[in-house]
Amino acid sequence: MRSLRGVAAFVGILILSGCGELVPDPEANAPDTPIIGGPVETGDPAFDSIADIERFWEVTDDSIGLEYEPVGNDRLFARSVLDSSGGVCSWNGDAEDLDPDEVAENAYVTDCDEGITVVWDDVELVPDLEKRFPGAGVTMLMAHEWGHVIQFQLGLVDQTAIIAEQQADCLSGAYAAWARAQDIEPFDDDQALDWAIISTLETRDAIGSSAEDDDAHGNGFDRVRATQEGFDRGAAFCMSYDETPPPVTQIPFADDQEEADGGNLPYDEAVELLGTAVADHFEALADESLEAFVDEPDDDLLQDLYDEIGDNAVGTELALRWAEALQEAVGEELNGEGPALQRACLVGTWLGDMFENGAEVGDDVITMSPFDLDEAIQTFSTSNDLLSNPGLVFELVASLRVGTIDGVDACALNA
Repeated sequence: MRSLRGVAAFVGILILSGCGELVPDPEANAPDTPIIGGPVETGDPAFDSIADIERFWEVTDDSIGLEYEPVGNDRLFARSVLDSSGGVCSWNGDAEDLDPDEVAENAYVTDCDEGITVVWDDVELVPDLEKRFPGAGVTMLMAHEWGHVIQFQLGLVDQTAIIAEQQADCLSGAYAAWARAQDIEPFDDDQALDWAIISTLETRDAIGSSAEDDDAHGNGFDRVRATQEGFDRGAAFCMSYDETPPPVTQIPFADDQEEADGGNLPYDEAVELLGTAVADHFEALADESLEAFVDEPDDDLLQDLYDEIGDNAVGTELALRWAEALQEAVGEELNGEGPALQRACLVGTWLGDMFENGAEVGDDVITMSPFDLDEAIQTFSTSNDLLSNPGLVFELVASLRVGTIDGVDACALNA
């Protein structure tokens, strides 16, 4: 969060349009899309996921006006293959050796003269994802990269980077939904949905990056939003991003001071200012004072959230308490999954209001900093209580997103 003294605040949701080059320069940092090439060792979970992803596209291609062409094994290159036997990719007849160092901790897709080529790091990236997000992290990586394969096959080379990447995120979500419906690993397990969201969150751009950067992929909130839109609405909806770009919430740091403090208010200031901003937001939604209904969190909890995540983890926890107070005041149920999802939606209404308008607190005006929306998702996705209920994090984050984008009417309060 950023606190300004006596300055009017407005941060609008950015809608980006314009031209960008999807085809990567082989000398530049590769976009994150996977590679396999030549003979590939069995047991690589990235390679193992490809058959199911390609099967998805073979049954989905008609919905997006495509006759899908499978990527040949000779155009799949894992980093270990490049280390041992190399690989070649030509652009306009100019042959280049694929450099294993350029795919370190990365994955990418490029349209070589020899055919669409997918490259990924099976030395560092894949083992790390597999360890932290079993099954889901690697599968979502490859499903995202196959989103780029689809873009190449459709000839979509004039998208901005942010739209191309979030469309690929959306398409990865569409695959996850299909795999779940088909009872395909890892999405036959509810826990995989949570891992899919958390791993997507961790692939966000660096804090403070601009959405207009040539290699922008999006902040965590937007990448998760795109993934869940694909899961909920399917591949055909993802393709609508070309004509109707999604809202982009990624913003750069406002100044050197905000960058230096990472967009975080000092702890005591965060508790005081965000506490007032949250209270004002929820009181405005009620016909009576909510103060008597609020179960205030203890200071140790807020301090831990601040230290582990950031200042908007404090705001999110406070908003959850006030959202529950609002539910109680209007006669909503408080226990169970439905009420929990509604609370997440109501927290989202506060986030959306803060993002668009900021909040006046006395002589101060609080505005969102680049990482604040991601911190809200992290508050949910790092909760041990939530993670002990597989699949609940995925649903809660989806509900949080709905409240943030669509407002209080979408939360069906006392409907």
